[in-house]
Amino acid sequence: QAERAVAAYREYFSVKGLFENRVYDGVPALLQSLRDQGKTLAVATSKPEVFTLRILDKFDLSKYFHFVGAASLDSSRSQKADVIRYTLHLCGNPAPDTVVMIGDRKHDILGAAQNGIQSVGVLYGYGDRPELETAGADAIAQSVEQLRSILLG
Repeated sequence: QAERAVAAYREYFSVKGLFENRVYDGVPALLQSLRDQGKTLAVATSKPEVFTLRILDKFDLSKYFHFVGAASLDSSRSQKADVIRYTLHLCGNPAPDTVVMIGDRKHDILGAAQNGIQSVGVLYGYGDRPELETAGADAIAQSVEQLRSILLG
C-alpha cells in the first residue's frame, strides 16, 4: 500500500503539486548577493531531482545555484543526511567549516550535523523554533533579512 500511495502522490505532484508554492520575498536578492560575493550555492533537497529542477526553472531560481543535490526516485538517496552528503560531493567536498546548510525542518538541521557542517534554521518555512532548537540549529533566522545578516554580516 505504501508503494501505491507514493505512486499516487508522485502522479499528483509531478503535474500540479510541484508548482503549489511560492518564492519568499527577498530570497532572489539574497541569492544574488551571495553569488556576487563569490559563494558557491547548492540545493540539497529531499524532493526528487526531476521535480526539483522543474521547480527551480519555473520560479527562475536555477540561475543562482551552481549545484543541485536531490533525492533519487528509487529511494536509494532519500534520507536528508545522504542528500547533503551527495550535494557536498557534487560541490567537490569543500571544507566543512566553509559550508552552511539552511533549512526549515529538523531533518535539515540533523542532516547538516551528521555531515559535520553548520546549519541555520529559518522560521519562515514549515518548522518552528522549538523544532529547530531541539534539532540543534547553530543559528535561527526569523526572516530573509535576518538570514542575510547571519550569512553576510
